[in-house]
Amino acid sequence: MNLRLIIQWFRPASFEKFPQRILAAFFLLSLLLLISPKLAFAQIEAVARFKMDKQKFLLGEPVFCDFVIKNTGKNIFYFRYRAPDRILNKDLENEPNFRVTGKNKRPLPDPAPQRCGGAKGSAVYGSVMLPPGQTHTERWLLNQWARFRQPGHYGVHANRRIPLFGSEPGTAGASSIAGYVTALDDLQFEVAPASESELRAALEPYVKKLDALPPADVAESVMVATTLPQPFFIDKLELLARAPASEHRWDPSQALEGLARLGTPAAWRALVEIARGRNSAGAKLPGPSPTPADEPLRAYAVLLLAEKGNASFLPAILEIMDAAPPDLRQDALRSLGFFHTPRAAEALFQNLRSTNSSDRVNAVLGLKNLGGKNSIPAILDMLKDPDDEVRQVANFTLQGLTGQHFTLSPSANRAESESIARQWHDWWLAHASTFSPAPQAACRDW
Repeated sequence: MNLRLIIQWFRPASFEKFPQRILAAFFLLSLLLLISPKLAFAQIEAVARFKMDKQKFLLGEPVFCDFVIKNTGKNIFYFRYRAPDRILNKDLENEPNFRVTGKNKRPLPDPAPQRCGGAKGSAVYGSVMLPPGQTHTERWLLNQWARFRQPGHYGVHANRRIPLFGSEPGTAGASSIAGYVTALDDLQFEVAPASESELRAALEPYVKKLDALPPADVAESVMVATTLPQPFFIDKLELLARAPASEHRWDPSQALEGLARLGTPAAWRALVEIARGRNSAGAKLPGPSPTPADEPLRAYAVLLLAEKGNASFLPAILEIMDAAPPDLRQDALRSLGFFHTPRAAEALFQNLRSTNSSDRVNAVLGLKNLGGKNSIPAILDMLKDPDDEVRQVANFTLQGLTGQHFTLSPSANRAESESIARQWHDWWLAHASTFSPAPQAACRDW
């Protein structure tokens, strides 16, 4: 049956059967669309697959897996696109999934940090128009999903499902999703041992590209340099991290992460000076200092230093607390909890008595990061703080440290807060002697 026959059959001989024929026609149209999906999706057809950039890589060299989509139909279609750089929210539509395995089919360690409270993050998408017969390729860096620690043979299970549109997404009158294309592939490749000179030669094209002037696209080189940092291009990482605010071709925080991944004494010294707002020689950066534009980057440097938790970084963090703008001071204060030293704990306990409520809030959060049994009595006292936010944060922190839950409503008045405080104190009196705090998850809450 075709559409013409349906229309002819639908012409009503009388209006008595009109409603019944509407229902019957609707049923037949639905059946026809199920039988012929090409009609429903306006002849949009595509194939997609993953393939390895090459079959053999050097240890320390970027391992790329290409996503290729081809328009095999007769109509133009569109799909959403973003720079192929991993984000931690794998549940977002359009995101590829890679499972890399090595010897005995065991998954390789994932180098991405685990976010507290589950995956977070979002991506900004553009759109790609793909005419009939043409292909579109994206290069995804597998080193962002797997850490290759030794030579050997590896496999990757790659899959991705993306929606296709009949007109550009986000435009006025844009069509709804016209169909989907799925790529599902199991690929094999080898990682071979390499000398330093061989690795330098393999990475040289990416490092050189970092010197390209605008409007050159350096996104892939930035991704490689910050994901696979090497001591011989630490100067490039520092330049990427210290880029002026006018440079929008990369995110300077990626360079900070690259320095932390490199992890050499020189890399950590660079992070300390960035956190201080100074250049690599320890001098103040030119221009007005500090500037609001510098603060987020300095704060991220502080938190990366805290995540490392090396006690030698603590004097710099305390120095930043004394001289930093208010927001940066609070980040530094909170980070003290990652330094498990008496000096860091003392600074946190002192700030519980600060006249500034933000200091007290972040001191409590620092004690949460510090963990341990000895912090709990001091946090219990903060349940009686005159500031609402301090009481809420203290309650939240106690829940995280103990696993016990007493609900303090967001709009709790002093009477409710005092009632919750009594419940916490009674619980602690009953459990203090036997309580053993659970290890805190190794995750980032920023």
